[in-house]
Amino acid sequence: MGRLRLIMSLILACFLMTNSTNLSALQKKPVTSPKIKKHRIRASFESVREEQARRHHLRFMQYCWQKETPFIIGCHTRIICEKIDNAIQQYRIGQSSFLILKVPFRHGKSDIASRYLPPHFLGLFPDEEVLLITYSAGLAHDFSRFARTLVRADQYKAIFSKINLDRDAAAVQHWQLADRMGAMNAAGLGGIMTGRGYSLGILDDYHKNRQEAESATIRERNWDSFTNDFLTRRSPVSITIILATPWHVDDIIGRAEKAMKADPDFPTFELITFPAMDDEYPSGYLFSERFPDNWYRSQAAALGTYGTASLLQCNPVSRSGNILKTDKVKIHEIEDLPPGLRWARAWDLASTEKQLVKEDPDYTVGMLLAIEWRLPPEELNIGEKIPHLWIRDVMRGRWAAPERDRRIIQIAKIDGPGVRVGTESVAGYKDTYERLAEILKGIRSVAKITPPADLLIRVNPLEPIFEAGNVHLLRGDWNQTLLQEIGEYNSGSHDDQVAAMVTGWEMIGTLAGFLGKQVTKRKPITAGYRDMKF
Repeated sequence: MGRLRLIMSLILACFLMTNSTNLSALQKKPVTSPKIKKHRIRASFESVREEQARRHHLRFMQYCWQKETPFIIGCHTRIICEKIDNAIQQYRIGQSSFLILKVPFRHGKSDIASRYLPPHFLGLFPDEEVLLITYSAGLAHDFSRFARTLVRADQYKAIFSKINLDRDAAAVQHWQLADRMGAMNAAGLGGIMTGRGYSLGILDDYHKNRQEAESATIRERNWDSFTNDFLTRRSPVSITIILATPWHVDDIIGRAEKAMKADPDFPTFELITFPAMDDEYPSGYLFSERFPDNWYRSQAAALGTYGTASLLQCNPVSRSGNILKTDKVKIHEIEDLPPGLRWARAWDLASTEKQLVKEDPDYTVGMLLAIEWRLPPEELNIGEKIPHLWIRDVMRGRWAAPERDRRIIQIAKIDGPGVRVGTESVAGYKDTYERLAEILKGIRSVAKITPPADLLIRVNPLEPIFEAGNVHLLRGDWNQTLLQEIGEYNSGSHDDQVAAMVTGWEMIGTLAGFLGKQVTKRKPITAGYRDMKF
């Protein structure tokens, strides 16, 4: 019995000692406050965000976004960033990649590729080089300046804490990383690229406007620079990205597509096209997160079929047939003229020796025209005013200089002081302005219009206006010859009336208050040009 009590006493003592030790340990364990727990959770979440930003380009852009306006993400944004992530992963394992991404204008492609990708790439690979090319050195330098500023930003430092700029090499055209080999180079297409290589090469838009895109000389020059200057800068393993809005079937992207089919040794680009409008999109439009439906419709209305195919649908087409379609031109009576239009008389003088003595001489043409800005029908749901071209009168003839001058003076007096007079002045036509100014000296001042390009390029803004049926003629015996010449333009024997029309369009665009703000309230000109005795 006594032995049993002793055993029980020992067991009880061991139990008490064990629980006493556990209690003491619990008492010594620090208690975590709710604030500390929240801080630890936040720090852990931030670490995850930073790691995601390092690994994924979309997350990098979200984390480092610098603009005051919010970062709006569309389906194309996600796809492009995923393609970039894949290219970076291929680069890690020693494989080169080539991407062509065709994107409409104003859809954020330059943010993705030119502003944010170079800093991201250099953060991941601080001993490699980036080469950024655009249609102009100035634009390339702007992108480079943004990228350089981003490297200094706190958000960037949180992701890539060891990346710093070299203070001795920090120019926008070429900046380097401190204590590393990495560098950023920026230049215009056709500019100096020798001495620079790339592991990441970006070509962001290679044409600045329609005039360049329609020039065979410029397209050839750009292709030569792309193949001879840009592609030759590649490292053995590299990423090459063309991210652009295509302009022409024969531009760099168009030629690259042909080269891939013709030569198996030409770099094989993965080609992805993002048309602005497609039934497969939930809303029917590519970037409905940013742009309303009527933005797309109004852009398409302004661009016409030819411009829409390239700049919006990213699928350029060749011009077919004649440029200006006349089947929808409307003929009106005098009472149909809208009140308050600001009229201009544009002259195209057959003043050069070549024009006057050739077998089928050119005409002297004076066209009276105006632009009316009008809201389209409600069912189109565009919501923006679009231009309508009104042509009130066309004076056209082959006159000797004295007769021509007398007619010009007479017409200026009939038109009245409220009608602006102008003509083009360029190259072989410089004497035209001087001659017209001399004819109307003391009667009217003459506006000198300096065309930005040849007539074939200048006519482009009028193409969608004709196509939409927004051209109006006042009924007259000149209607048929005008419509015939316009319909045959670029294949017919004469373009004098087309030249006067384009000059008038450009002249109205220089009026105070800009094209479309037609605020003149003078009385309408009375009809009767055909009844005047010259």
